Amino acid sequence: MGLNLKNVMKTLLNQPFENMTISAIKKTGNVINVHLGCKILLLEFHEIVYLQGDGNYTYVYTTQGKRYLISKTMKAIQKILNAGFLRIHKSYMINPMHLLARINPDRVVLNGGKQLPIARRRIVEIQETLAGEYLNVG
Repeated sequence: MGLNLKNVMKTLLNQPFENMTISAIKKTGNVINVHLGCKILLLEFHEIVYLQGDGNYTYVYTTQGKRYLISKTMKAIQKILNAGFLRIHKSYMINPMHLLARINPDRVVLNGGKQLPIARRRIVEIQETLAGEYLNVG
């Protein structure tokens, strides 16, 4: 889980010595950090299945079936990730790489069988996005 050590070292070695920080890695995009006590775990875009917002906090659900709490809003995380997450609901963003199907006009199924709702006002937008890029939705 996390970043490949070889890629991290390559990124760090290409930076001037005084700038050798984890933030240099994060600026490459598609990575968020999760604080676990004294440790920081870096999660890449492809490891995240979906995000669930809860006020000023966001739960991150991973491919390993783990859930992490981050003290940032989903909007802030969406800017950090700089990736193609789909906002399907006020409380949910999904990683389209982990999208299996869309059932009914208002629900999607992700890897692992998790079903999430699509907001009524986003149904048409999500349908167009999915039809054009990810699924055969008709």
